[in-house]
Amino acid sequence: QSHANRICQRGIEGTIGGNKFVNNNRCAPFPQSDLQIQNNPTCSIENYRGGLVCCNHMHSLLDKQQQIPWADQVLEYHLKFRFYFEEYKEASDNVPASHEDLLRLYWQTEAHAGEYDIVPCDEGVPRSQCIYIITSRWKVNDMVGLDPATADGVNLIYAGPHCHAPSCLSMELYNADTGHLICHMEPVYGQSDNVYDENGFLSIPPCVWGHEEGLQKPVFLPLNATVMSIKRNNNTFFHSGEMASWQMRGAAVYKDSVKTVSFNPPAAAARSSLRREPAREG
Repeated sequence: QSHANRICQRGIEGTIGGNKFVNNNRCAPFPQSDLQIQNNPTCSIENYRGGLVCCNHMHSLLDKQQQIPWADQVLEYHLKFRFYFEEYKEASDNVPASHEDLLRLYWQTEAHAGEYDIVPCDEGVPRSQCIYIITSRWKVNDMVGLDPATADGVNLIYAGPHCHAPSCLSMELYNADTGHLICHMEPVYGQSDNVYDENGFLSIPPCVWGHEEGLQKPVFLPLNATVMSIKRNNNTFFHSGEMASWQMRGAAVYKDSVKTVSFNPPAAAARSSLRREPAREG
């Protein structure tokens, strides 16, 4: 009896609306992602139900029964940005530099699919108990790629979670090695007609650290520390194209510098729901 030897395995490929879809490694294995072991539909073209791959240039995303009111009209929109800055002052013998270079730290709880499906709970389950959870675990240096020979870690300054309303319940960031809760976010529901507090809208506030009055000191994370993200959604209804990423900024701590802070006790974890920092409108 002969056995075939696998020479190459690229995974199953296909297209959706002209967009290429490759199954191979779309969803990372556990512990980087839960999506494979949950058999989330976003992981394979055979089960894909909707999301980013369905979006393409000149496509209009409407319900089936809706007519495109601007079929022969090119839609234009404009963006306005306003940038604020402070002049940089170099370090002197007695005074440190006025600013630190911040590294971008980014990770997807849905690693590395870029999206995932909120699979609905079983019929008859009360809405309050319909909660869909995904997690991800990774190393700090997976985000920054610093040289361990010269750098000890990162002082975390900003952690901005990203998820989609209205099913997003919370996102949490932990140091998995110590159990320390770094950041907890719950969407904030608008309560008035005031700017950034409008009825019917949600804000997703970030966690912010610093040396200014009213802020907790930056959280030091060693390069080899394991970080864990936990994302919770209400899954009363199916929803595709959901996201659970962390946009973060931090200052590298090199071996010839002094760590400004060690790990905060768990009770001092930043709670973004208590400090609103919405993006400013231009």
